[in-house]
Amino acid sequence: MIDLTETTNVYRPMPKELFLKYFNDHSPLKKRFVDEIRSIIWINTISSETTNTPKGKHVTEIAVVEIVLNRQAISTNIIEIINREIDQYAVFIVRFEEWGQIWCCDHQSLNPQTGLFNCQNYYQTSWMIADELTLKIDGLNLDQVYENFFIQIVGKPLPTRVDRAEKHANDELRPVEKLAKKEQLEKLEAVIKDLESQMGKEMRFGKQVKLATDLKTAKEEIQKIKRSLTTHIEIVEVPQETEAKNQPYFPNAYFKMQDTRRTQYNYSLI
Repeated sequence: MIDLTETTNVYRPMPKELFLKYFNDHSPLKKRFVDEIRSIIWINTISSETTNTPKGKHVTEIAVVEIVLNRQAISTNIIEIINREIDQYAVFIVRFEEWGQIWCCDHQSLNPQTGLFNCQNYYQTSWMIADELTLKIDGLNLDQVYENFFIQIVGKPLPTRVDRAEKHANDELRPVEKLAKKEQLEKLEAVIKDLESQMGKEMRFGKQVKLATDLKTAKEEIQKIKRSLTTHIEIVEVPQETEAKNQPYFPNAYFKMQDTRRTQYNYSLI
């Protein structure tokens, strides 16, 4: 059952005309809204004043809104339109005859351009007998109350919130990191060319092995940096060596090279 204290009761009808400003005159969604929605009623406001539950860091009030339908279907776009007018965290009880659903969203954030709250993703229960819908206030603050509503509706905790300031800082940092990695790649490619040149001239077997090891390490580091990049950048690809091309690496030693995984090599004396 929906178990909300009487102190939260509002029961304020919201005329459908109130929402028409969000539609274009000839929008198909406007026709669906007019045809499908019978009534919208703001039935509860859950706040520190109505429940003695302290405000949370993100949630200061929760609206509970009842939407009565003319047919057993409602789109996320219509829920979004109604939420725009409410402009705060909200839970929607959707009813058609004896059937019902509860809708909510994971997180809302204030859009600095419009001054309105934007919901990231909407979730809903399956259709069930309306009297079997459950919603209970539980939590030490309104953040926890809303999260517990989400758990009751969706059956799992809220997804982790990405703080807007932290995300902005990460977005600013990411291009700098990519530039540094690109510069590192260019340096490693120069090192590889130098090592290949040295190996073609080196007469001492021990030194050749050391150069080959350094070359392998440099190539592995290049692959590691490439994998860490989240977007494509223009870099010079290091070609995969074939057995024939690798033969000059040890020009002055009787040595056989086997390519085991295209990027790694085993070395053995003949």
